Amino acid sequence: MIATETFKPLVLAQAKARKVEARLIVVKHPVGGLNAEELRERIEAATKGLTEATTK
Repeated sequence: MIATETFKPLVLAQAKARKVEARLIVVKHPVGGLNAEELRERIEAATKGLTEATTK
């Protein structure tokens, strides 16, 4: 799952309540309302996290 840092505690709490491992990639908040450069930074961070998570 990809979520912003603001929602990390919620994701972790929901995963714990459902007794599953949270496999989470966290990016800066917010994602909405960004200009192209800011959004590109979020996308690059998410892509890096996804690449690292899938190549372990």
